[in-house]
Amino acid sequence: MAGTVSLSGLGGSGLDTESLVNALTNVERQGQTSLQSKLTATNSSISNLSSVSSLLSKLKSASDALDTAAEVGSYKASSSNAAIVASASGLATPGKYSLTVEKLAKEQRTYSNSISSASAAMNQAGTLRLGVGTGDPKDISVATTDTIDDVIGKINSAGLRVTASSFYDGSSYRIQLRGMDTGEANALSITELGTSFGFDVPENTAQKAQDAKLQLDGFSIKSSTNQVTGAIRGVTLALTAESTAPITVSVDNDPDSLKTKLNTLVDTYNQVITKVKDLAGTGSSKARDANLAGDSTLRSLTQRLSSALQTQIGSGQYSTLGSVGLSLDRSGKLALDSTKFDKAVAADSGTVTKLFSGVDGGAQGVMDVVSSAVDQFTRTGTGLLATRSESLTASAKRFQTRIDREETRINRYADMLRKQFTAMDTQVSSYNAQGSYLSQYL
Repeated sequence: MAGTVSLSGLGGSGLDTESLVNALTNVERQGQTSLQSKLTATNSSISNLSSVSSLLSKLKSASDALDTAAEVGSYKASSSNAAIVASASGLATPGKYSLTVEKLAKEQRTYSNSISSASAAMNQAGTLRLGVGTGDPKDISVATTDTIDDVIGKINSAGLRVTASSFYDGSSYRIQLRGMDTGEANALSITELGTSFGFDVPENTAQKAQDAKLQLDGFSIKSSTNQVTGAIRGVTLALTAESTAPITVSVDNDPDSLKTKLNTLVDTYNQVITKVKDLAGTGSSKARDANLAGDSTLRSLTQRLSSALQTQIGSGQYSTLGSVGLSLDRSGKLALDSTKFDKAVAADSGTVTKLFSGVDGGAQGVMDVVSSAVDQFTRTGTGLLATRSESLTASAKRFQTRIDREETRINRYADMLRKQFTAMDTQVSSYNAQGSYLSQYL
């Protein structure tokens, strides 16, 4: 007897139709997979260009740190006596100077008369008129119920460059008024209207406001503070004590400090070159980023930076970075010859300074040229790297659009397959039912 024609399985057909759908759509996805790989590679290239831009920003910072005379000039100052602590900027000039400190700058300190209690009302009523220098004075109202702390609080909240505090001498209290700033121009003016604290009694001013006074090579100099600037160009003198004995302040070249900045410049420049060569490839070196292999923008970048570093400033012995020991090697990397640099600074520090920084407010130095070259590539929106990145971004958008379209097409194809397999299963089930019915009569 013939059996029923039937296939056992998930549907009437006995086939795993979902697996068939997946297998067929996976074939269709091969093109989409290729597009996805291209999109991933393009996004990676955009990220790589961003990393180059970040390194260029560091290079610009390094070059900007050497584009003024004050930044390039590197000097150190020393003092023969702790009464003067000297420091030098890049605007200093090597030399020795003889000084004496006749007076230190001081702030005014004035006290009230004795007050018996710190917490009891002082029974003072009236106005304290306080002023600092030529500034407008302020009136501070005092009530009979005010304690020491009340008056101190009112003074400290008046907005004057004056600090009030309490002082205890072992038997009684006093209010101290202390100027916040030194110098004769910051002397306190105190007028009592109705009160009798004694602030206006001359004997209660324990320390008058005074200017610092020093002698520099026999010339008298005054300063409102103990931080004296301008007496010696590019040198700050911190006065800590009076001294009648001559003190020698020496200013010398400090090439090591400048070389620290130069080493930063060398390191950041070489990081840029290494990154570009890694991404775009060079000579026998294979590019790590296929999209950027031999890229004209990156090639232009290395050429522009190399040209900037070899800019000639003037026509003297030290007119290029190479002449002072800062040169490009065969691999295109920057290197510093410390011995050669030290000799150049010792021989003509002024010309070396102008080589890097140019003339303030005038001609450019090499670092200005380097900074301009970096700007050409990193300028927001219009820089060459930004333009290249925008081109890649446009490509990425096109890839994404094509991927999305493929996804829509494949999903429709999968839906069509499912409908067809469902119809097939239904038809096979119908055939199986008919076969079972007919088999009863065979």
